[in-house]
This record gives sequence, structure tokens and C-alpha cells, in this order.
Amino acid sequence: MNKIVCLVGLFISVVTLPALADTHCKGKVTYLAIGRGGTVLVSGPGGLPSVYICNVQHKTNNVEVESCKAMYSTLLAAKSQDKVVNITFLPNIDSCSSLKSWSVAKNINWVFAS
Repeated sequence: MNKIVCLVGLFISVVTLPALADTHCKGKVTYLAIGRGGTVLVSGPGGLPSVYICNVQHKTNNVEVESCKAMYSTLLAAKSQDKVVNITFLPNIDSCSSLKSWSVAKNINWVFAS
């Protein structure tokens, strides 16, 4: 019985550790834009400068079109309702504010409202 409990505990820690390893940029969206070419630009959460995250017309930054549309929708809803969002990066970045303004935010992983 102890072996089963240990194995279950090990499995849970292996499955959940990657999610904990993400860098979380959490806060309110201060700026959100979408260009005529479909590129999504966001700033605010966790000190995130204005960065490009994806494109709603073609796969960019390793983000599929449908995922980008969902990310944009989540960010737009949060912005319009003055809600907090969480943008995560994996592999980790040094800090949310360390990204260069007006650049592509590489390794974006999740966008969710909290």
C-alpha cells in the first residue's frame, strides 16, 4: 500500500511541476491592440512591456491561429471588465519586465483570467 501511495505522490509531482515552472505575468491589461495583419500586442500584466504574442491569421511564435484567437478573446474580455489575467512563459523568462518592448514574446505558454 505504501508503494502505491509513493507512486501516486511521485506521479502527481511530476505532472504538476512543469506548470509551476512557468513564469507568471499576472495583473491587469494596460494596452491591447490587434494590427490589420492580425498581430496581437499586449502590455501590463506583471510589468510586461508592449510585446507581440501571436497572430490571428497565421501561426506565429509557435501559437496556432485558434489558440491566438482564444488568447486575444481572453485578454479583450479581461481588459473590458478591468479583470486580472495571467500570461505564462515556458521555458522561464528572467522576469515579466525583462522582455524587450515591441518584440515577439517568445515561449508564451498560457493566457488565462484569474
